[in-house]
Amino acid sequence: MKVVILGAGRRGLRLARHLIDEKKAVVFLDNNSERCAAASAKLDCLAICGSATDIEMLKEAGCEDADAVIAVTDSDETNLVACGIVASSFKGVMTIAAIRNITYLGHGLKGDVLGISHIVNPEQEAAERIVGIISTGLFRDFEYFPYAQFMMFTSKVTRGNAFDGKSLAQIRKDIPGRFVVIGVRRRGKSFTPSGDTVLRDGDEIAMIVDDDESSEMYSKLADVKPAKIRKIILVGATRIAKFVLQSMSDDMRRNVTLVEKDTATCERFADEFSDVIVLNGAISDEGFWEEERLYQSDLLVSVTDNDELNIIAASYAKRLGTKRAVSLIKTNNSYIALAEAMDIDGVVSTTNATVDAIVKYLRGDRIQSLHTLFDGQLEVYEYLVTPEFKYIGKKLKEVDFRGKITIAGVKTEGDVDNIIPDGNYEITAGDTLLISAAHVNYAYVEGLLT
Repeated sequence: MKVVILGAGRRGLRLARHLIDEKKAVVFLDNNSERCAAASAKLDCLAICGSATDIEMLKEAGCEDADAVIAVTDSDETNLVACGIVASSFKGVMTIAAIRNITYLGHGLKGDVLGISHIVNPEQEAAERIVGIISTGLFRDFEYFPYAQFMMFTSKVTRGNAFDGKSLAQIRKDIPGRFVVIGVRRRGKSFTPSGDTVLRDGDEIAMIVDDDESSEMYSKLADVKPAKIRKIILVGATRIAKFVLQSMSDDMRRNVTLVEKDTATCERFADEFSDVIVLNGAISDEGFWEEERLYQSDLLVSVTDNDELNIIAASYAKRLGTKRAVSLIKTNNSYIALAEAMDIDGVVSTTNATVDAIVKYLRGDRIQSLHTLFDGQLEVYEYLVTPEFKYIGKKLKEVDFRGKITIAGVKTEGDVDNIIPDGNYEITAGDTLLISAAHVNYAYVEGLLT
């Protein structure tokens, strides 16, 4: 598969690294020579310096025979126009555009503008993750898989908790419930565990749990219960804040206090969201914290356009007594580790959310959802089994997956229940499989699922 990426910035580089790991051919087109040089030096790819809206440069980058062209420059207009040119000039090429700020695209639109195959709104993707944190009370890396009706989350094993020093086989005997550990990250490296794997203090594990049992299992692992979110402080009246508020239920919005330093912006948000308390003040003002008792909240979510301010506000809130804090990382993913080290409970990256959304679309219609974790080292899919699937009618114990994938959960067609499958589960058309695999094994997964 050949992919042309328009824009060699942070999103383009992360996406390219992901695709190159899958043995796909990647070509960059960017108008900044330094970014092109950096992309070529860091990755096994070709980088061409030129304008993404110049059809001759698009031809030089190989858009005519590309399988997909993905526009992730910092300019919405460039992404829109470039994909429109490709769609009209090179028939049959998939086009994906990252669009943040063009209001006429509408809420939740997935394409159909200028013939573009798919549109991703980075800020909407990040907002959906934030709302998920608020709705579930689960922090760190988590995902709800709506078709299979399972929850996935990651958490660290700490000394003395229910998992420390035990093998997965022993844990299965000691703790009832429908769950499976699909991945372990130890000292920065992830692997797929077996029943003999012994978990250690400091390990980060990824777990698939039946939705109804997720709270109980999270409590056992993290030694804390999922947070009950009542009073919420939302810092920054940004576009992401607007998406967050729009996605909330009426009851949830009534618990929100929005903090914004710009008076005119406060007035606009107050008019649009009459059930939200809007405070005009600077989150960096220590006196403002005390005057408004901002620290007396269950959750503070900082979503300003300044990564450093978001980290500082979230960390400061925890120091003053706020129960939980979430920080948005909008421009610099290297801050993620810093934020986690500063006792911030949840970190949401617009870059990671955007790349996940793009990769999911590239995988095709049968992939109903996709989530990456452990810095992209592990992937989890919801896969719809079609009548053409090569293992229809086979029991899992009859299929040799070479240790490269794990079927972590199944939602059978027409059933009201979901299952953690054993070797006797028979693969049936219409079922939804929850599949986990190391990213390095994607070529095998792709061959299996196509």
